[in-house]
Order: sequence, then structure tokens, then C-alpha cells
Amino acid sequence: MDQEERDSLAALRRALAAIEPTALPPEAAAELIGQLVGVVAAAQAALVRAVGAAAGSRARAGAAGPRSDGDAAQPAGWLAQRTRLTWAAAAALLVAARALAALPVLADAFRRGDVGLDHVLALTIPTASAPRLVALAGPAEAELTALARRADPGEVRAAVDRWLRDVDPRGVAGDAEAARRARSLSLLTVPAGAAGCPDGRVTICGTVPVDDARTLLDALRLAARVAAGPGDARNPAQRRADALLVMARCYRAVTDLTTAARSG
Repeated sequence: MDQEERDSLAALRRALAAIEPTALPPEAAAELIGQLVGVVAAAQAALVRAVGAAAGSRARAGAAGPRSDGDAAQPAGWLAQRTRLTWAAAAALLVAARALAALPVLADAFRRGDVGLDHVLALTIPTASAPRLVALAGPAEAELTALARRADPGEVRAAVDRWLRDVDPRGVAGDAEAARRARSLSLLTVPAGAAGCPDGRVTICGTVPVDDARTLLDALRLAARVAAGPGDARNPAQRRADALLVMARCYRAVTDLTTAARSG
């Protein structure tokens, strides 16, 4: 990255920081929002391209000779260590970058800001395997990209799922079975007095497929709003833990009411 590119990005950040929409009339504010959506999508596309380029150059460097201990991590971990990305975000962006190399129509729409990252992930995450990418490239890619330009990511993902059931029914069945096997939830008891916990505690550890995780996180966000108060100083992990308890108590209360109604 040269100094001119650094200066351009710094100027873009300054321009965005200088936007003050509070005095805009509704129509002008709506126009600004539409313009900013396009800017965000174009920035996301540049981010995905940069992630793909970093992974590619690292792979080429690794092929040329042995890596140091600090460079031995997998691509997503390596990126997370060196950027402000989480491991999960880096992994998703890597999937998108690799898939877009085989999907020129979608890549062009993304680069122009016509579709956002959520649309790209809705298309690329389920189709990341080489056989599916080969099947997708062409008319199906053009049709789904056109849908992504006018529909929300949920509609795009539903259309991709329907397409996959048609072109790869055995693979879809295998994905569903793998997702079922991947689900787990463990409760690990820490005895009283251990690890500085005089009353003991329970560590909850679970694994669910990505789509189910989105459902869980959406529910936790809703529950977190119920549990939030003025001047909330909890960190995100604490808010999620409290939200999980809110959900459990609500379910318990509904069950108790249902039982009481039936017995009455």
C-alpha cells in the first residue's frame, strides 16, 4: 500500500466524518442514506478483495519457503492477528473472496456497490465448494445476482437454497445431516472455591450451524434490550449471558402459566 492510497483512504474517512445529516429534510436524508449504502458496499468489496489478496500473497510466500512460528496460523487466524477482524469475520471474508474469483458477474456488481456484503455471503457461503461454484457460474449466477440487486439477503439465501436443492440434492441432504451432528451443548460445572468462585459456576459451551447461530443471536439481542437499563456498563459477553437467562426465565414463566391453565 503506497502513500497515495493511504492519503485517499484518510480523505474518505474525513469526508464521511464531516457529514452532518441532522438538518436535512426527509427526502435529502433518504438520498444520503442511499448514497452511503453504496459507499459501504463498495468499501466492503474493497475489503474482500484485500483479504483475498493478503491470503493469496501469503500462500505464495509460504510456497517459496518455510514460515516462522508467527506465520504458521491458518489464513483466518493470521488475518485476525494482524487486523481488527474477528476470526469469524476473517473466515467469512476469505470464503467470499475465493468464491468471487469464480463468479465474475457477482464480483462486478459487488465492486460497483450494487449489492452488499450480506448479499454476497448469502450467495457464496452455501456454494463455496468447487463443484457448486462451477454449477453456479453462468445463467444461475446472473439470475441470482439480479435478485440480489433488488431483494434483501434473506430472499437471496432462500433462492440459493432452492437452487441447491435442484442441482445438488444429495449434497443438501449431507449438509443437513452434518449440521444436525454438529449441534451440541455442554454444561461444565466449576466446583465452589475453584478458580476464585466461592459459590461455583457453570460454563456453557455449545456448537450450532451458522444459520441457527444467527437465529440465536437475534433472539439474544431482543432479550438483551429487555435486560438493559440506563447507564448499562456490561460488556457484550455479559449482556449475552444475561439475555440468555432472560430467555430461559420467560420460557419457564410461559410453561408455568400453561401448566396452571391446564390444571385449572
